[in-house]
Amino acid sequence: MEMIVVGEGARMEGEPFAAELNEAEMADEQMYESMAPRGNFTSRGLAPLVRATNALLPLFGQTPDYPEVEDTEVLPTDFTRILAMFSGAVDEAIQNEVLKPEMAFDISTVRDDSGLLALAGKLEMLAKDRNFKAFLEEPVEEDMEMEGEEMPMEEQPMSEEDMDAMFMERM
Repeated sequence: MEMIVVGEGARMEGEPFAAELNEAEMADEQMYESMAPRGNFTSRGLAPLVRATNALLPLFGQTPDYPEVEDTEVLPTDFTRILAMFSGAVDEAIQNEVLKPEMAFDISTVRDDSGLLALAGKLEMLAKDRNFKAFLEEPVEEDMEMEGEEMPMEEQPMSEEDMDAMFMERM
């Protein structure tokens, strides 16, 4: 049997679902573009935010190499994506009572350098917060049981004997 390895993100033309994947990627890009904070952003606010972002990225298993951002009126889409990832993790940590509600942030409210500086301050605190770091290091657990409902039969763990019996039936 010949194994074919396809690089991440690589798609051959005519591949099934290639058009749908491209559309999904474009929709994702548009979503982050629409979320991107708009305002008057200069290096005075952008530089500290990039430094704080780079301090927090390793906690998410990413390299701390986000480049400096030039003065702009709209934050770059990829930067917005990172900030949204941070925001989601913070919201989840607050929900699990790991962080205080004051640590939540909404990037859509950032309009100027003072907003960027306030956000940078929160990110710096998060990068140093031991409880947040421990929270991020915990394995993600998918709910094994829905509230009050039993797991469907095919999702319940099987004993080794049951597994052997199932394979024997298939033969």
